[in-house]
Amino acid sequence: MRILASLALCLIPAVVASAAATLVYRCVDASGHLAFQQNPCPRGSRQTILNLPSPPPAVPAPSLPAAHVTPSPRLRPAKPLQPLPVMYRCINATNGRPYISSIGTPQPYLAPLGILGEPPLPLAKAYGPGGIGISAPGVGQPPHVASRIAGYYSWVRDRCKRLPRAEVCEHLRTSLDALESRISQTFQFDRPPLERQAMTLRAQLQGCR
Repeated sequence: MRILASLALCLIPAVVASAAATLVYRCVDASGHLAFQQNPCPRGSRQTILNLPSPPPAVPAPSLPAAHVTPSPRLRPAKPLQPLPVMYRCINATNGRPYISSIGTPQPYLAPLGILGEPPLPLAKAYGPGGIGISAPGVGQPPHVASRIAGYYSWVRDRCKRLPRAEVCEHLRTSLDALESRISQTFQFDRPPLERQAMTLRAQLQGCR
């Protein structure tokens, strides 16, 4: 029994070696042609047995974790940095000249009776339907104020009408162009307040797109 056990122990390395190696036959025929094959060489060829190690078993590549895909949020249109301002076209009560204002109801003010409109208009026409101003009764102020320098004055207030969106945008663009031209002609240390105004206009113009 001891002899059989010893023989078994001796055969184990050979079996392991044969399992871990591959036999290749090197054959050279009578014409000198060289060939390598897994079967014994044919008769008449010089044969050499090569014991080549077998390649290691292929190791499967580790599986990559599933990529976590974050669902993209639904794109929303960017809001303008500042809302489009409300603007009014007003008519000066004393000379009839138009101007743009952000105030739709200007404060009343005193105007000499002789310069209501350009050319001067009588009070009935200046304050009547379609006139250039609002008379004192309309603003709740005393009708006349005596003055030693300019004679009599009357309380007036300019008429204003809200501008449509397109005209507001056009006014903002014109204002920005004029402001940028002014900035280019201004000394460096005087530019910061003007540049802040230009930044505000650009933010408001985003609502015009």
